[in-house]
Amino acid sequence: MTILAEAGPYRYETSRDPHLREEVLPAFKALRGQARDAARVFFQRAEFTSLTEDIQEEIFPLLDSFLEPDRFMPFRVIKAGKVAERLYSFIERAEDPNLPKLLQQLYAMKYPRFGTSGWRGRWSQDFTEAKARQVVQAICDYMGTKEVPAHVEAEDRSSFPVVVGYDSRKHADRVARWVAEVCLANGFPVLLVARDTPTPALIYYGIDYLGSDKIAGLINCTASHNPFEWQGIKFNPRQGWPAPTRVTDFIAARANQHQLLATEIPSTDLEAAETEGRLTYTDPITAYCDWLLAAGEADNRVPLNWERIRSYFADRLVVIDEMHGATRGYMSRILGRLGIPHTLIHAEVDRELGELDYASPEDPHIHHLQERVLELGADMGLGMDTDGDRFGAIDPDGTYLIANQILPMLIKYLAVDRALTGKVVVTQTGSPLNEVIARHALCNEAFRPQPGVIPAYVDHPFYRRRIGQREDMIFDAVFVVPVGIKYIEEQRRTDNAYQPLNPLPDDWRDRLLIGGEESSGLTTRGHVTDKDGIWANLLIMDMIAHYGKPLRGIWRDVVGFDGCWESFGGRADVDASDGAKEALINYYLDHFAGKKPGEATIAGQKVVYLGGIRYDLVEVVLEDGEGNRRHFLRIRASGTEPINRIYTESSGPEVREALEAEVLDRLEEFSAQEIEAAHNPWRLVDILFFTQPTERLWEVVREKVAAEGWEAGDLAARLRRPLPEVERRNQEIVGAWAKGLANSS
Repeated sequence: MTILAEAGPYRYETSRDPHLREEVLPAFKALRGQARDAARVFFQRAEFTSLTEDIQEEIFPLLDSFLEPDRFMPFRVIKAGKVAERLYSFIERAEDPNLPKLLQQLYAMKYPRFGTSGWRGRWSQDFTEAKARQVVQAICDYMGTKEVPAHVEAEDRSSFPVVVGYDSRKHADRVARWVAEVCLANGFPVLLVARDTPTPALIYYGIDYLGSDKIAGLINCTASHNPFEWQGIKFNPRQGWPAPTRVTDFIAARANQHQLLATEIPSTDLEAAETEGRLTYTDPITAYCDWLLAAGEADNRVPLNWERIRSYFADRLVVIDEMHGATRGYMSRILGRLGIPHTLIHAEVDRELGELDYASPEDPHIHHLQERVLELGADMGLGMDTDGDRFGAIDPDGTYLIANQILPMLIKYLAVDRALTGKVVVTQTGSPLNEVIARHALCNEAFRPQPGVIPAYVDHPFYRRRIGQREDMIFDAVFVVPVGIKYIEEQRRTDNAYQPLNPLPDDWRDRLLIGGEESSGLTTRGHVTDKDGIWANLLIMDMIAHYGKPLRGIWRDVVGFDGCWESFGGRADVDASDGAKEALINYYLDHFAGKKPGEATIAGQKVVYLGGIRYDLVEVVLEDGEGNRRHFLRIRASGTEPINRIYTESSGPEVREALEAEVLDRLEEFSAQEIEAAHNPWRLVDILFFTQPTERLWEVVREKVAAEGWEAGDLAARLRRPLPEVERRNQEIVGAWAKGLANSS
């Protein structure tokens, strides 16, 4: 699996060097072919005899997929994990009593994949103590430049302290202690937070309070907004920005190496280290809150008008949803100092998040805050996720305004009405209004994209354009990047043509005015080099006080602004099996290949641009009968969850709903094909675990069960058996399938 994942490194696959592309990469593909053949031989050993059919039907196709066109390294790493997961699912099918132990051992060696925000996994399943320590050892190897290749660009920070934090979820504090034990054993002093701490406060403490030249790096034990069953480890180099891809690729590969070689990971007793002065505890809440309140006074951060905020909200109630997260006490401390009436919900410590499936301040998980705002007649509600890097805002009438509404409002407020300068950076799933509004920022000419330049991701070797010209993706006023705060943060360190600044200027943090993403994260000029939900909510309050009206009123002004239109946007997170997830993305990239702009339609709208990355993303610009290009479709396959994220935006709600419905119909079709191809009841159960029930899919399941002669009651029992171990977000899906099958038996 390591050879299949790593043979053909990302840095080679993204290179334009003809020698690498024409000679070296084909050799790596041949090596992957040999590894595939070796894996086939391995799975034909006598130990797997009782699973012969399952392996041939389910594992061999996965192995073959490593050789598919455009199956680049990031997607091969994902696929290596899928092989391990599929083998793990065979445990209940195994007739040989010795097989479960072997399958568990294979699963324990699953490749540790890093996403844009670190390494995450299910507690005790993917995320184990052994793996966590291996990952931390790999981070220590990087910080100490221990056998680190030159292309990773590591700097030796040996003997400098590591700042270690954790969020509020169950076990996070224990993971932080593991981190501290390994870092100390590698010679790094440790500054460990004394309580669960928001990500932005941790980064502020490291890079501003202590100073980036005084630390080795930051390690945060958080899985962000994921359910409490998940754990994560996120690494930020000493400058505070999320670790770049070249660094996370090294950390993942080195952690996997430690896993393969069974490296003995060193550890240090924390009590002894504390006595020796090598371990100290800290709590940044006071320093961080003071720093927020001093924004712009002695630096180039965006200043907020605290007096105006105090005056506007003096007799208005604000409801804060802390979502049992690490932000407990932060917003209330700031609002208390300002004298603003406020009340809290979900403010108590609950490591399993209480009634919340997700501690994410987005629809539908923010409905408790909506209800509380209406119940109390409050003027607004503000929410933050588990580690405090996401924001959410509720209007007095209980309306939740999505990030793709908040960001255009903030761009107009900061760049146009306040005439502040700096880059405006958005992700590819952002609202088209961002570009229209930013064009009106007349004082911001120095921080616009270079004329005619294309967003860097569109020229990425992985990207495939099917309809339209690359010039269709030129943006005049905003910088557009892939989804993920690490890509937004990179724009502080690039020029106006998306090229790295070398050397990095002293004022690099001030080059960005605002950077935000659809998934409710943002940062601003001079602020922490990561997302900050606390600061985002304060910025929203400042905007409301400036205009003297609630968010719905500001939104009406924005959509009526010169060149803008009323925009209706939405995101559907739809559960689907891995096969259906990939098939949906690939359908749009394959079906529309070779067509000219306007020849093809989706939901009755003409496709004028379509491009994307196989297995990962498709983005579509559509034109209506009046020639307006105000309709957008994007689809992303989550790399860590069995979810397709479907983003739609249009100047008309009916068109937006039609776009979403057509994509959902297509996904339903691919899910039906997965169900029909199930070769035994176990495989059908695996598919149903991650497939949203619909009327059509129920019919497909009934027909499949009848055609195969399978017992519906037996299928229901198989679905229910692991139900207690299923994430709460999936229990409703599994329960619905189980109940329906039981009733039809």
